[in-house]
Amino acid sequence: MNTIVVSKFSGSAMSEAVYIKKAAEVMKSKPSRRFAVVSAPAKGSGDDIGVTDMLYICHARFNGRENYVSMLENIRGHYDSIIQDLGTNYSIDNDIDLLKEELASGKSADYMASRGEYIMAGIFADYLGWERIDAAELIFFNADGSIDEEKTFSTANEILMNTNRAVIPGFYGTMPDGNIKTFPRGGGDFTGGLIARSLNAKMFEKWNATTEIFRAEPSIVGNPEIARNLTYSEAIELNYIGIKTVLDEVIKTLRKAAVPITIHSLSNSEDSGTLITEEIPEGIKRSPAVCIAGRRRYSIVHMDKYALNKESGFGGKLFGVFAKYKIACEHCLSGIHRLSVVVKSPVFDVRRMEIMEELKSVLNLDSISIEKDLSIIAIIGKEMGRTIGTFEQAFAVLAKEKIRIRMIDQGSDELNLIIGVDDKDYNNAVKALYSAMILAAKPLNIN
Repeated sequence: MNTIVVSKFSGSAMSEAVYIKKAAEVMKSKPSRRFAVVSAPAKGSGDDIGVTDMLYICHARFNGRENYVSMLENIRGHYDSIIQDLGTNYSIDNDIDLLKEELASGKSADYMASRGEYIMAGIFADYLGWERIDAAELIFFNADGSIDEEKTFSTANEILMNTNRAVIPGFYGTMPDGNIKTFPRGGGDFTGGLIARSLNAKMFEKWNATTEIFRAEPSIVGNPEIARNLTYSEAIELNYIGIKTVLDEVIKTLRKAAVPITIHSLSNSEDSGTLITEEIPEGIKRSPAVCIAGRRRYSIVHMDKYALNKESGFGGKLFGVFAKYKIACEHCLSGIHRLSVVVKSPVFDVRRMEIMEELKSVLNLDSISIEKDLSIIAIIGKEMGRTIGTFEQAFAVLAKEKIRIRMIDQGSDELNLIIGVDDKDYNNAVKALYSAMILAAKPLNIN
């Protein structure tokens, strides 16, 4: 049985020596933790921006013929401060000198940004006494920017199965022409997921400095419980509503090989954290509602037209208009004569009048109107759809608190119940739902 554990450390976990030391303790605590994947340092306690942003600024200033040297020295200072606090003699002078040369040679912004992870991997590997393996030797892209899974999995497996222990920089890989390409922000997790998949790892761990996966927002309910067990599908739902677990792409990659995911905090490293699997392990008890989360600042666009439910192509034309303006339709609520779409207010408001006029014209509407100041709350849990009375309980809780429900939407997979409330009622609604549906709920046998 494969016992390899791949551990990914976020930018916050690499931001200060106190967390890096804890990360090293984690890696040395179990022989199965053989591979660490690291991000570039995020903002430290005295910094305005993280290293990746500094590197992008350096590249932009150089190409704009502006003074980039001061920013490069800020990067050096950031790393030197970490090295000093770690108490090592590691030097990044050669790395900084090489960055200057690569800038002058016309290296891309992607290459520059990738050096944040590369340098951090060197520092962490030196502190552990391990080797650093460049992600450019392990992660490969196709010409269209998608992952070359066959080459990535076979190459990474061959190299790493013959490596005892190593630190790998996240966030980037190699294009067919040999140039460096970065993932979108958060892509260090994707690197870790690809490494874990290539090794068919026993576990993929994600370590943050302080962030854990709570069952509700700590800023609202005070001291919420940690979500101990989630399914892959529940984790994706949480990502959508704003509780970040790991990237959807990482979940999809690891799900194919049934590699479990755990999420931990270095500030509470002895805690078991959150386990994400395809099915909840046998014997685990959970309440039907697993997590409650939400987001503010939405609007509902109401479109009225007689018998629109009988009109072929109405939805296609509607979504075509929103697509033209790059507006995501978060939720759609339909009736016989009305169709309503929930959109993010800050994005929609930029061209609100223009969009509404085009919708009325293209769809030949009888009328169009908008409701603003909406918050959406998601109650998430795999067992909710098959537990009698769960949704009724949510409505009763809000009614008791005299909170008006402005919209209701249930996913077809019955993983969530979406409720819209006034922005002013958002905090009270979350508190009431968490208290009744999680704290006071009776756990059920899942299997």
